[in-house]
Formats: sequence, C-alpha cells, structure tokens
Amino acid sequence: MLEKTEERRETDMSNKKRNLVLVVIEGLFANLLFGSLFVWTMLRNPLLELFPTWNEGMLSVIFGIHNLFICVGIMLGGLLCRKLPTRKVFCIFLTLAVIGLAGFALLPVAKPTLAYWMAFTLFCIFAAFGVGIGINVTQSTTIPWFPKNSGAISGALYMALGVSSVIMAAIAQRIMPVIGVKYILPVFAGLILIVGVLILCDRKSITAPVKEAATGKELEGIPPKEMLRSAAFWVLVLWNICLRTCGLTLLDHAASMASAFGGLALTAMLIAPANGLGSLSVGVAMDRLGTRKIMFYDAILMIIAAVLLCTGVRSARYILIFIGLVIGGFSYGGSSSSYAASVKNRFGAKFYTQNFAFSNLAVGIAALLESTSGSILDVTGGYLMVMLMVLGLAAIAFILSLFTKKAKL
Repeated sequence: MLEKTEERRETDMSNKKRNLVLVVIEGLFANLLFGSLFVWTMLRNPLLELFPTWNEGMLSVIFGIHNLFICVGIMLGGLLCRKLPTRKVFCIFLTLAVIGLAGFALLPVAKPTLAYWMAFTLFCIFAAFGVGIGINVTQSTTIPWFPKNSGAISGALYMALGVSSVIMAAIAQRIMPVIGVKYILPVFAGLILIVGVLILCDRKSITAPVKEAATGKELEGIPPKEMLRSAAFWVLVLWNICLRTCGLTLLDHAASMASAFGGLALTAMLIAPANGLGSLSVGVAMDRLGTRKIMFYDAILMIIAAVLLCTGVRSARYILIFIGLVIGGFSYGGSSSSYAASVKNRFGAKFYTQNFAFSNLAVGIAALLESTSGSILDVTGGYLMVMLMVLGLAAIAFILSLFTKKAKL
C-alpha cells in the first residue's frame, strides 16, 4: 500500500510539472502539419495541365481514398499507441508523411499512367496513412490533459488543422510558378520534418497524462466492444459521416468551382479558415450546450450552406457559392471538433485512444462517399448534382440529430 501511495505521489508530481501551455502549443503545431494534405485542391488544375490524360474523376478518387487511408492510419495509430511509446508512434508519422510528399518530385511527366499510380501510392498509402497515425497520437495525447475543456481543446486543434491548409495553399500558390506543381508537396515534406523534429526536442512532448493522476471520474470509460454496441455511437457516427462527406466534397471542389464561376481559387480556400473557426467556436459551445444541441444546430448550418450552393450554381452567382462554401466549412469544422470531444465525453477517457480510433470509421466511409463526387461531376458535366448530394446528406444529418435523446447522447 505504501509503495502504491508513493507511486501515485510521484505520478501527480510528474503531471503537475508538465507545462500545459506547452502541451497545447505542441498539439497545435502538430495539427498544422496535418493540413498539408488539403493543398491537394489547389493542385488539381495544375496537375491536369501537367498530365492531360488525367481527369477530375481520377483526382477525386485520390482525394477521397486518401481520407480512407487517414481513417486506417488513425485506427492503426490507436493500436500502435498500446504497444509502442507515443513518441515513437509520432516518429512513424513523420517518416511516412515525409516519404509520401517528397516522392512527388519523382513523378514521370512522360509516363502519365505510371505517374498517376505513383501519386496515388505516395499521397494515399504513405502520406495520408502517416497523417492518420499522427492525428491519433496527437489528439489522444493532448485532449486528455484537459478533462473539463475537451470541446475547446479539440476545437483549437482542429482549427489549427483548418488554418494550416490556408497558409500552405497561399505558399503553394506563391511558389508554384517558380518551382512547378511537382515540387510543392516536397517543400511541405521539408516543413513537416523540421517542425516535427522541433516538437520532439521537448522530451515530454506527445505523451498523455498518466492514468493514476486523473480523477476517479476520468478513469471511467466504456471499452470499444461496448461502445460499438450502443445506439449512441451509431447515431453519432452516422451523423458525422453525413456532415464529413459534405465538408470533404466542398473542400475537394472549392478551388475548381471558384474558377468555373469567375472567382479566384484562393478565395475559395477561405473555406479552410471557416473550418478552423467552426472547429473552435463549436468546440467551445459544446462545453456549454452539450452534444445534442450542437448536432442539431450544426446540421442546420450545413443545410443552409447546401441551399446557397445549389442556388448559386443554378444561377451562376459566385457570391452565393462563396457564402455557401464558408458556411459549409464552418459546419464541417464544427462536426469534426465536436465529434472528437463527444467520443471522450460520452464514452469516457479510460479507453479514449482505442475509442477515438474506432470512431474514425466515419472518416473512411465519408471518404468513400466523397470519392463519388468527381464521377458525378464528370457524368453530369456540372456542379448542381454534386451540391444536391451535399443537401441530401445534410438533411439526413438533421434527421439523425432528432434521435439523440432517444439514443442517450
């Protein structure tokens, strides 16, 4: 008994020594790295010019499937964190992401078919898979440090993810005329390596609080098997799949829609800071309003966005499209941050690493659904049917939000 008491005291002292401000800063910078993948939407048209035999559908497949690999990476990250030190898992993320993005410099322009499959392999199997591992290890070692502000911290992390895509998109647009589209992602690979190494210089970084230091309430939790059998889990997952698919679809087509309707591609990328603002705002609001109300209001926002987008596409008015993209980005950000926090709040912190991994099945399913949007665009020749798909999914999310009380969310 005396040994256990002494061990707990040492654990408490260790946690008290941890600089929580530094925990947040490192978590934010790690999430800034993950946003490099969203630059893909800026690369679509330049890639089509470089490889004329490629088409919109092929690029949408890569964008959609890369989200599936992010999902697989998140799930594997949960398993790796059980068997390896979390800092080593973070190193695995760095290795895969750097290889995947740097490899784009080797795409053979003279062999477009080979180049496409190389791009698919590098972007999906290496970069996206690695980023998925990184997301799991970063979120699961950052959010548990703040048991009373899970929504706000989750929102801040996802806001960093959204803001990073705008920053990197602006960098990409500035340097692309100088170095060419093939070398944009290798530049970001270098940034990821530098920032990742700086984070690891703090020997306490990317580590979760020791369980004994948490309160009795925080030690409680539902294991994955029990979570998967609960109605609350499936209502939450299906709701998130719908809104996540909407958000991914808007991100995928934002730049090309702007070009098609007379706007600047970079203005369409404002969907990303809207995403970040939604992540933070909705995360903070969830700590006060709870999961049920957030699910309801967020679905309504996406419906409003979809209606504006459908109207804008049909009337060819870019201002409506722009407003719809911003509102849709806000809703998408809110669905991401509230989802991560809801999993912890509803199913507890004890098994959060594993539960967070399983809950991200939503990412994979949403990715598969989103990958069909490019084919719809190719078949119909316009964006109206794509936006109607967004409207339909938003409506389903709204209906699911009406069942939260019955599902005990």
